[in-house]
Amino acid sequence: MFTVTILIIFFAFFAQSLLGFGGGLICIPLLSLFMPVQDVVSMVMIYQFSMGLLIFSTFKDIQWPFIIKMLPSMILGVCLGIALLNYLPGDVMRGILAGYILLHLARKHTKFDPLGKLIKWGDAHLAGFVGGMLNAMIGGGGPAFILYLKDKATLSSTFRASIIAVLMLSNIPRVIGTVGTGLLTTDLFITGMYAYPAFLLALYAGQKLHKKIPQDKFFFAVELLLASSATLLIIKILL
Repeated sequence: MFTVTILIIFFAFFAQSLLGFGGGLICIPLLSLFMPVQDVVSMVMIYQFSMGLLIFSTFKDIQWPFIIKMLPSMILGVCLGIALLNYLPGDVMRGILAGYILLHLARKHTKFDPLGKLIKWGDAHLAGFVGGMLNAMIGGGGPAFILYLKDKATLSSTFRASIIAVLMLSNIPRVIGTVGTGLLTTDLFITGMYAYPAFLLALYAGQKLHKKIPQDKFFFAVELLLASSATLLIIKILL
């Protein structure tokens, strides 16, 4: 089973390196099929926090005024997300993961976008709160931050830098809360470190191969995998 865990982590963060998203969205639902959701979210946080270290290479392009507006509500959202992760039953968390994936796919392929309408209505404060809560609870706060920042960034470089920054800033209280509440145990941390070379190799491979792999076909494969993982999560809940 450890080999399967390493392969899932490798593929998920290879996809993130190749497409710019997908690390947590791919590996957390898949790993949750045979591991407790709380353990998966806590362990994957190690890799998501590491991704945030890219902030040092993009610092000059960050649009700080928009991020600062989100910070207070984002911290509150992280606190709520950690509490929900700590106390909600595993099957409820799996249901939330499955619903989150299906909403993500619906937003990509239809006009059904409740999260987008919610963020547009609530602006920076709601984007920060929802993004922080989802990031701490299921490792998937990116879409809320993206929906807010996509209209604020004038260049792709500033958009990418701002997303990296806000995810990094939301992961700092997330790490503190996850460690402080005992969600990230020593055993989980050691398991995460065993898989860390696969994570680094995935990032390297994604950077090297991103021009050689047809991204539209790979993106389709990722979405098919997401739909399958949501279906399997629902089946696991029902059984």
